[in-house]
Amino acid sequence: MRAFFKNRLQDNPVLENVPYWIAGLLVGIIAIFYSELFDDAIDVCRKILTEHPYWLLFISPCFFVLGRWIVEKFAPAAGGSGVPQVISALSLESPQQNTQIESILSLRVAFIVVLSSLCCILGAGALGREGPMVHIGACIFYVVGKACGKVWPFTEHRSWIMAGAAAGIAAAFSAPLAGVVFVLEELAQQHFHRFKTAVLTAAIIGGVVSQWLSGQFPYLGYPKLKAVPLSAIPWALGLGILAGLLSVPFLLMGSPRVRSWFSQYFTTRIQIAACMGFLVASIAIFVNPDSLGGGVSVIDKLLFDADYKANWSLVIARFLATTLSHLSGCAGGFLAPSLSLGAAIGSWFSVITDYSNHNLLVLVGMSAFLSAVVRAPFTAWVIVMEMTDRRTAIFPLMVASVVSYATSRFLQQKMGSKN
Repeated sequence: MRAFFKNRLQDNPVLENVPYWIAGLLVGIIAIFYSELFDDAIDVCRKILTEHPYWLLFISPCFFVLGRWIVEKFAPAAGGSGVPQVISALSLESPQQNTQIESILSLRVAFIVVLSSLCCILGAGALGREGPMVHIGACIFYVVGKACGKVWPFTEHRSWIMAGAAAGIAAAFSAPLAGVVFVLEELAQQHFHRFKTAVLTAAIIGGVVSQWLSGQFPYLGYPKLKAVPLSAIPWALGLGILAGLLSVPFLLMGSPRVRSWFSQYFTTRIQIAACMGFLVASIAIFVNPDSLGGGVSVIDKLLFDADYKANWSLVIARFLATTLSHLSGCAGGFLAPSLSLGAAIGSWFSVITDYSNHNLLVLVGMSAFLSAVVRAPFTAWVIVMEMTDRRTAIFPLMVASVVSYATSRFLQQKMGSKN
């Protein structure tokens, strides 16, 4: 059978991409169902917060503990944002380290990622589904690649992992170009040319299927923007510096250093999860109710509700809720929460400076903060541009992304040299 397919592939090389197309279709479909479950979980949590807010002080720790427990019990690799796990799998060699790869990328891991992230959201967590979709996409592609390898010549495992990551990002944001740029910038600088066709087609199929099933073009709709003159560049520059500065404590709170500090006061990770759940619930009740969820609803209100502007409580609530949710050990990503926190920073910056083009600074803040957090300036502005279709804002987005990235990197290097 393998000889038959090998002969067919030699006659028609384009057939090599068929398994990638199948996997891309699966990722696009899964992304829609996952998105609906995620949104339903947010709605349930928001209803509890509205009708019985103090119940969250008990419910949130329980769900955080459950989310952490199922990760530790069934799939330790499922915890966290998802992107580091994919990077770790890419560093392993096949077939010598297949067992380790499969401990990171499998259907069981993908299933636990979904369950744990939903527990986090039901507990008023502030993590997103986009990072987990990168992990899920890589899991689906790797499993499909292994299955096809029984009758189809199995290609290099990294091609499947990278294509899956691209499809996951594309499907999560309904942004095929962002999926390609993310893989090129974050995962495959040295290897992209070897399987660029697989990555491109996987991202396109994952993004297009997600758009087709959700009917959402683009992901965040079409926010209104005033004219974007060159005089907007200094504002983007200032906001980029501010976002870069704020990204440093944000990243520090999720670092191993802080995790080791918690271990001095708690004997088990389950206790840490329970404490984080209580704190996140308190933030939603006493600081700002918009702290819960991945933050897409916050971005929608900032861009489309003229009466809704960010204040200090929204910025602090999103900042703390996201970092504390991450420290719980539940599955959940930083991509959407970083975008929402950046949007809040941009809106707040617009309010305190009385800048007239509010929506422009919201978009610029999204791009700037995401760039500093994921250390991928090109991915950041491409995602924001593709999610909103506001090409007139491209230069402020690019300036802010590069400046915030440079600011964050400079400060982290300075802090590292002192330590």
